[in-house]
Amino acid sequence: MKVFYFGCNKYPGHYMFRVAMNIDWEFLERNPWGLSIDGGLCPGAVKEIWRVPIEKQIEGAAHLHHKDDWTALSFWDRSIDKRSGCNSNFIAQGMFTFEEMLAIAREHFPGVMSRFTFPIVPAESVRPL
Repeated sequence: MKVFYFGCNKYPGHYMFRVAMNIDWEFLERNPWGLSIDGGLCPGAVKEIWRVPIEKQIEGAAHLHHKDDWTALSFWDRSIDKRSGCNSNFIAQGMFTFEEMLAIAREHFPGVMSRFTFPIVPAESVRPL
């Protein structure tokens, strides 16, 4: 199974990582969502993610996306980079449910998952601010 993580690792700055946490520059550009993977798939996102007020960037409130036989689980995340617009995305080849993507993320990226102090839940289940 092809699995990737887009977000921060240890330091501020968003990159596309393989399971071994090596940066994959090629997949960053050729993933099904292209560069919009950087915040564009998060709840409430607009083309210019800096226009989404930080109080609307609820950490852990996630959206699930399917495109071209790929699944992305995307959410706002300031666990490393505290600035507005910071996000995390787990991407897997295949069609998966929300719960399956969480399990895939835990299995393939346990270090990333262990740093979250907030639950990752469907955005629809989070009460708006």
